Amino acid sequence: MDKRTKIKVITTIICLLLSIFALYTFIFVAEVSKGWRIVLIIIAIFWIISCISNLVEYFGKRK
Repeated sequence: MDKRTKIKVITTIICLLLSIFALYTFIFVAEVSKGWRIVLIIIAIFWIISCISNLVEYFGKRK
């Protein structure tokens, strides 16, 4: 794994952790209306899916 890919992986893992924290915050802490809460939860879930997708791409099959 080259240096650029390692940096991408580290950044993606940090973003994944922040996305999980954001999801927790949107579900349990944020004092917003139901509509906003649902929108924010959906956004956080898509962030998590994106991070996992990137990690699979980085650690996937090598050509």
